[in-house]
This record gives sequence, structure tokens and C-alpha cells, in this order.
Amino acid sequence: RVGDQVVVRRAGDVIPEIARSLPDQRPPSSIPFEMPSHCPICGSKVENSPEETILRCSGGLFCPAQHKESIRHFASRKAIDIDGLGEKLIDQLLERHLIETVADLYQLTPSVLSTLDRLGEKSSQNLLKALDKSRHTTLPRFLFALGIREVGEVTGRLLAEHFRNLEDLMAADQATLEAIPDIGPSVARHIMTFFQQPHNLEVIRKLFSNGVK
Repeated sequence: RVGDQVVVRRAGDVIPEIARSLPDQRPPSSIPFEMPSHCPICGSKVENSPEETILRCSGGLFCPAQHKESIRHFASRKAIDIDGLGEKLIDQLLERHLIETVADLYQLTPSVLSTLDRLGEKSSQNLLKALDKSRHTTLPRFLFALGIREVGEVTGRLLAEHFRNLEDLMAADQATLEAIPDIGPSVARHIMTFFQQPHNLEVIRKLFSNGVK
């Protein structure tokens, strides 16, 4: 419980491990800790795999706590491939509140980019060209870019070949997903949970409205 005194021991070489709590030293006002069912940052459903102890937020495209990594992954070479959108540039865009999600990248303008540090006119033009080029992508790349847990390049390609379009995949239930070779219960659950989050669906809708095809 919160505030408990515990016994810590050395596990393996150096890693500290909590061996047990000391309930006899627990204050009378103590109450059990309850794991959250929804992310405290964005409100998306929390995923808890039976084989793991860790909890994860499912609002990958929307959650402010995950913005930097979701944008970096989305723009990576094997995903949407936005050449010139590096980590430092992403940091600036987020710190100055010029973007919030990956969909906002496609609303950047020359005047907005001109306000950024160490981004000259030529680099700005090249980035806008790269963004425009990235609007036309493939379904496997798009699925990989979304950052759905356990959906890498191979799984993204597998899902694209089976469903042929995003709408059918988004509507698929657990049984339909598990019927696909190499898609197990865990991956099927991650896919379903991702597409059940309204925030994720809103970002996808905004990507399409901003010209991503």
C-alpha cells in the first residue's frame, strides 16, 4: 500500500527487489492501491496483458505523454518516412505547441517553420516537400506508423493483405483477428483496443482530412 515500509534485497547482481511489506508498521489510515483503468493523462483505456505486470495507455496517437515518440515513430523511414523531421525539430514543435499529434504535421506552413531555431528557408522547403510526399503511402506502412503495440512491419503487411482496407480492419472483432495466421490473442487485443479509443480514431480522421491517402 501507499506509504508501506518494505524489505528490499539485492536480486541478481545489482537490481533491488522488494521482498515483502511490513503490515505491522502500516498506519491505520492506509488503504489499498487500485491500478487505474484509464490513463491519468489522456483518459484512454489502460491495457493489461495477462502475461505481464506492466500497464500501458492505449491512446498512443493522442496521449500527450507519448507525443514525442509517437511522432518520431510515425515519421521514421520504415513508416510514413518524413525526411528531415528529426528529434530536435519534433522537440521544438511540441515545446512551442505548434503540433499536438501526427495529424498536425500536415498543417505546418512556411511562416510557422520560419520561427524555429536552426531551420533555414531551404530546410523548411525540403521538410514541406517531404510532408507533401508522405501524404501518399501504403496500407502496411500506415498501419506500422500508427504505433499499435506489437504491430510491426511484418504484422502490418499481414493485416493489410488480409483486410485490404483500413475500415474493415477497424471494424474487426477479436475472433476475426485471431483467425488470421500468426495473429494471436494478445496482438488481436492490442489492435481492437487501439481502434476502440475515440482519441485515436479522431487523429486518424484528421490525417485523412489533411490529405493523407
